[in-house]
Amino acid sequence: MDKSELRHWYDDSVPCRSACPADTDIPGYLEAIYHDDYELAYNINFNDNFFPEILGRVCSRPCEKACRHSAGNNGDSVSICFSKRAAGKYSTTKKPRLRNTQKETNKNILIIGGGVAGLAAAAELRRHGHKVTIYEKHKSLGGMLNQGIPVFRLPRQIIEKEIKQIIDLGIKIKLNTSISNQNEIEQLAKQFDAVVCAMGTLKPNILDTQFKKNLYVEDGLDFLLRVNEKNEKYVGKNVIVIGGGYTSMDCARTAIRLGAKTVKTFYRRKEGDLEILPGELEELVNEKGKMIFSARPFNLVENDGRLKYIELVKTKTSNINSKLIDIPNSKFKIKTDHIILAIGQKQEIKIKNPSENIFYAGDFKLGASTLINAIGDAKKTAADVNKFLMKKNFYKENYSIHKKVKTNRSLEKNYIPITKMQLRDLSKRTFKAEVELGFNKAESKKEASRCYLCHYKFEINNNLCVLCDECLMVRPVNECIKEISSKTTDSDGRVEFNKIDPGNSHGIYHGELYIDPKVCVRCGECEKACPTGAISLTKVSKINAST
Repeated sequence: MDKSELRHWYDDSVPCRSACPADTDIPGYLEAIYHDDYELAYNINFNDNFFPEILGRVCSRPCEKACRHSAGNNGDSVSICFSKRAAGKYSTTKKPRLRNTQKETNKNILIIGGGVAGLAAAAELRRHGHKVTIYEKHKSLGGMLNQGIPVFRLPRQIIEKEIKQIIDLGIKIKLNTSISNQNEIEQLAKQFDAVVCAMGTLKPNILDTQFKKNLYVEDGLDFLLRVNEKNEKYVGKNVIVIGGGYTSMDCARTAIRLGAKTVKTFYRRKEGDLEILPGELEELVNEKGKMIFSARPFNLVENDGRLKYIELVKTKTSNINSKLIDIPNSKFKIKTDHIILAIGQKQEIKIKNPSENIFYAGDFKLGASTLINAIGDAKKTAADVNKFLMKKNFYKENYSIHKKVKTNRSLEKNYIPITKMQLRDLSKRTFKAEVELGFNKAESKKEASRCYLCHYKFEINNNLCVLCDECLMVRPVNECIKEISSKTTDSDGRVEFNKIDPGNSHGIYHGELYIDPKVCVRCGECEKACPTGAISLTKVSKINAST
């Protein structure tokens, strides 16, 4: 197979990695966990996404949505996220190292913003030998990791550990340093070889002036910042949260822990439109919070200057253009003394026509997004900066093929149920107590063994095939091996084939056999059954190297 064909084979065969914005070698680290090599698993993650244990708790998990284990009747996706967390828990690595590091260039780069995007960009730029300085407006690095995500989801010692690993790469830090306008950035661009703006999205969206001016209405990020960073833990008795994303869940569950009598969250759309972590809504309900769908805020009701009620209106989707509309005569009131708005945010600084050595990364470029999206974008930005500074594209995508004897998988592993995360008892859930307790070693290895190891490639040599159909007899998944009349590779390297009509072609009358990598579960049953050795096994590794 040539490089383009290998690239398409890998993208099609390993959808979890293709779905990861940071291009994490997911099957590589799951295989390492299965073989009890937690150090290798952690280092794979550190090199690909820089925050293994953090992401192992709070990643939005696009990889799991793409996992082939959930396709058809194959069961649940592999718990990729929780397995990543186990890699950090059981690794004894004290100081992970970046691979493919380059010689020092003496180029000086400033990164404005010390959140995940800024830190990821810094690590990637250090990989290329550049000197990096980070300006951070707050008293500590981490951005939303410290300011937004509650302690019961993300322990602070984990944040400190993984940020320190990045700083120890040789990055200079300047805290309590705020940059407030484009002119300041332009001046800094004259002092540094390149500037990366990674200031995130901290300016909250607002509903209208009535909500903006009311003292009892608070922005969600402001609420989390004062609670998490400033130790200001005031909360109302009857709290209303507005929104349907990660921040709304964090605000609601935090308010419960701070002693609110009732916490109700309203979202203008349906449950299927929520952008939250799997299981998060269920835990909100378990913790006595309520979630109400298809309703939006309409008005505030006050009495003697104090907030008494919020008036809402029910919503539905228009049959004409699928636009969200209000239902006539559907207004209703809910008692409240504290409203938290988690309806998104945007950039505080707008930059127009910047100098050519000014770049953007993470949410500052993308808008409010997820941690893994911010990390993935930061890596791309770092590549752009490096190309600009060195006048050359140093990134090189390669694939290597290794002959393998076996995958160490068996058909039985295809039927192992997903490993459930152990949760802290409801009675013991405090402000600081982590809810998800993590896998033990046995659980992590068991869960990793569920991975199909989609980077393994079973292939039939039709010159050796005697058309005995033994492989077709033992295939565990319908059409993992296909009877085809022809196979071609298009100009982009994608394999195309024409299937035989099974009603007219059986046994020795089929043209040839093809193992479909998008259906194969890598059990090896076909290879064992083949009497002529026509089925081979190789391992395909994707290597994103800098040269």
